[in-house]
Amino acid sequence: MNNIYKILSVVVFCIVMAACSKNNNSDPVPIRDYATQYAADKDTIDKYLSTHYMTVDPTTFDVTFTKILSGGTQQSIKDQTQYPLKDTVVIQDGINYHIPFIKFREGDVANGKRPTQVDSIHVAYKGVTMTDHPNTPVNPNEIDFDVAVNPVWFKLQEVISGWTHILTNFHSGTYTTNPTTFVNYGAGVMFLPSGLGYYNNGTTNINSYSPLIFTFKLCEVHYRDQDGDGILSKDERKLDPTISPLIRWKENPAGNTYKFDSDGNLVIDVPFLDTDGDGIADMYDTDDDGDHVLTRVETVKDPADITLASPLGHYPFNPTPTEPKGVPNCSGDFTTPTRLRKYLDPSCH
Repeated sequence: MNNIYKILSVVVFCIVMAACSKNNNSDPVPIRDYATQYAADKDTIDKYLSTHYMTVDPTTFDVTFTKILSGGTQQSIKDQTQYPLKDTVVIQDGINYHIPFIKFREGDVANGKRPTQVDSIHVAYKGVTMTDHPNTPVNPNEIDFDVAVNPVWFKLQEVISGWTHILTNFHSGTYTTNPTTFVNYGAGVMFLPSGLGYYNNGTTNINSYSPLIFTFKLCEVHYRDQDGDGILSKDERKLDPTISPLIRWKENPAGNTYKFDSDGNLVIDVPFLDTDGDGIADMYDTDDDGDHVLTRVETVKDPADITLASPLGHYPFNPTPTEPKGVPNCSGDFTTPTRLRKYLDPSCH
């Protein structure tokens, strides 16, 4: 009997190994030239925007897309003026990608939060392909490959790059509980070339090299602190108020340098903020000024500043309505926006 079990085990092992060998030898989808593929995607997106119209619920911002039939009088997505089509430039893989997108509503600019590319977002969304399917009974011009009617949390560093470049142009809204209701949230739609989506990594519902559409509602934002030093990562980036907010924030996220080269081509240089020059961006560096004193130690509050109204144990980057003092400089200035905060000043120690 033991010999039978041994023989069966060997047979099963051989079958499994043969299957694995077959899978390993299967040819993956070849990687195409980025410039060539972008040209094809751009043509597909342009044609889609010119041959389809969208129906937008003005209250919920739910969106459907439908092909304009011959003789149809509907305004195309490209030509309609109620929700103007915008464009932003993203440089990736050596390509100047133009991303068409629409802002149905920017969000609560006064009270909401704008994410950077390293924060977490609470978002409801719908993913749509740009391929018409005449046999689909609900809407023959729209195939949803992914839908989240109720918002879900994502880390922006872990999603496709098109999301990281577009969603950072919106603000979250506000919400109430019992029941949870979101209001004034940012809402929009993006039309992504495959290079900013899944490119050659097709799935069950998405073919490789597919340009995609995402409608979305940005309900909430959680600002992250990647290095746990008490300073939010959004506050550990270079800022330049003269730069358009529509161009990308890189992984850092840092400030953008917007310029043109000698041939007139757009160049966006995104330097990392590395105060002590140790090769580690401040958002990942627990000692930002290299003075061998941890940043979170240098932001600890004076006990006299800890009150019931201001209960935090560390000073925030800037004063807030509940925290009247931000991280001070070495001279005790807690409020001047341009002050050199002590955790960035090695001469403090």
